[in-house]
Amino acid sequence: MKGLVDNFVFRGIMAGHAIRDLQSSGLLRIRTSTPEENRDHDLFASVAEKIRASSKAMQANYRVLYAFENSIRELLISVFTEADGADWFDKRTNVDMKKKFESRRKSEETNMWHCGRHCHPLYYLDFADLALLITNHWELFKALFPDQGWVNSRIKETERTRNVIAHTNELPSTEGARMEMHLRDWISQVG
Repeated sequence: MKGLVDNFVFRGIMAGHAIRDLQSSGLLRIRTSTPEENRDHDLFASVAEKIRASSKAMQANYRVLYAFENSIRELLISVFTEADGADWFDKRTNVDMKKKFESRRKSEETNMWHCGRHCHPLYYLDFADLALLITNHWELFKALFPDQGWVNSRIKETERTRNVIAHTNELPSTEGARMEMHLRDWISQVG
């Protein structure tokens, strides 16, 4: 009888390992609770496990970046609109920024099949341009920040991290933590 029990337990353990192997290879769907999870599993089933795992890890980093960058853009829009009204972009941006906006907007008009950017011109500018707008118009922002160096350092460091994310590279956890710290600093400073 002991031999039958041992054989049964052994087969159960082996079956468990076989199921996990099939799931990790994408050949067997992992139990999910939503149709979206089923769709994601089916979409990524044929992608290498390392890439699938990295993509999950990178989701959190992208969310931090998205929140940080867009909160900077929203602050700029708010401060400049309060100072100059709705047409502040023409008054406050330099020639290069205006050219960048026009070029990117025209590209979108030519490629109408593809979704465009946010409707405000500020969303067509590069991340580094945001720090430049703050420092070039420091009189409007000096009450919000300790100094220009504080703003420049956080945006410049985050830009390096942003480029890693934007070019679909895996971000080391230390870099993700640094970006999260910059977001927390920003929120603590400007709300």
